[in-house]
Amino acid sequence: MSKESESALPGSRSRQVAKRKQDAADAPTQTTRELLRIVRAAQPIPRVAVARRMGVHRRRITVLVKPLIDSGVLREGVPDRIVRRVGRPAIGLSLRSETEFLIGINIGVKQTRLGAAMVDGSILAEGVFPTPKDPDTALTQIRDWVKKQCATFAARELIVIGISVSGPTDVENGKLLYAPHLGWRDVSITEKLESPAKVLVENNATAAAIYEAQRRRAQRPTRNAGDFVLVRAGTGIGVGLVLEGEVFRGTTGADIAGEFGHMTIVAGGKQCSCGNFGCWERYASTQSAVELYAGESRSGFRSTMTFDDIVSRASAGERRAQTTLERVGTHLGIGIGNVICGLGVPDVVLSGDLLRGWKFIEGPTRHAIDMSLCGKLSRWSLEAGDSHGSELGGALEVAIEYYLSVLARRNKVAA
Repeated sequence: MSKESESALPGSRSRQVAKRKQDAADAPTQTTRELLRIVRAAQPIPRVAVARRMGVHRRRITVLVKPLIDSGVLREGVPDRIVRRVGRPAIGLSLRSETEFLIGINIGVKQTRLGAAMVDGSILAEGVFPTPKDPDTALTQIRDWVKKQCATFAARELIVIGISVSGPTDVENGKLLYAPHLGWRDVSITEKLESPAKVLVENNATAAAIYEAQRRRAQRPTRNAGDFVLVRAGTGIGVGLVLEGEVFRGTTGADIAGEFGHMTIVAGGKQCSCGNFGCWERYASTQSAVELYAGESRSGFRSTMTFDDIVSRASAGERRAQTTLERVGTHLGIGIGNVICGLGVPDVVLSGDLLRGWKFIEGPTRHAIDMSLCGKLSRWSLEAGDSHGSELGGALEVAIEYYLSVLARRNKVAA
């Protein structure tokens, strides 16, 4: 093979060398961001504990921390907001948050939730309203709420707005590409909000995965959040993939990695809102449960029946409702088994409204995963995540993650 042909291959030596050079150039920023993540997860945290988590000598932490303290990003001592504990307040590193704030917005199919918070995640204000069908109307209401918070917290600078929404997005350009359940397509959210702050538009499953990664850092004294798949199951299904603590977005420029909700699991099955037939979310979502229950009910079904109504009936002992949730659980497990096999990541976190029926769904879900090839051949785990991450918490985490990255770039220290 000629050198010209070799260099054109995806795995060619030239591309590998270029990637190593880019990784080396990014390393100082990544190290500083990692430190900021750890501090936020466990603040106030002593330097020695940070060194232990990062696997470096304490002297290296001193070098990394100095510019962050000098520039006002970190403080060492008692944090701004003290969690009351018995005894003296803990002394250590914590994020400073006197001069900035950020906003998170979760645009759901039924409700839009909004929150203003400090850099450390402490909530300053919250709001909620029914999501209008028209995107212009919805974004006008969001814009007005944002302006109100800027006026209320005029002493602080709004630095970033994180938005989570179902469907593929263009994160950096603040654009929603397509949200089937909302009926929105090619919506330039950044332009319509008219905010001087950075606007990030993130798929809600990816946002929930970012939230879950931070939750893991807070719970486990490790360097990063590890590898896991987050399945967000509600009105639809989305998947967020985290490798070595970092979200994987794919290579197309649009955030379409993780759209497993639209993989076909029943050939020639029910038509999905995306136009395809037999999509996973047509059989393993809250909406699919409502439709399945309606089809099986001989009496007592109301057009206003909700997923929560079905869960309540199942809890009261109604066998038809229980069977409905069990069938949804089976299809959920079939899809999760496919995801585990396809990605080779065995640790799965489940998030979203479907968890409200977990008592009846869990058993069939686990059984279906066990019956899959990967379920039989390898170790796997399935755990319920924090429901807050699938809503406002995920959107706020998108904003916080972005700002920590900005701070890391400004204050990076050469290796």
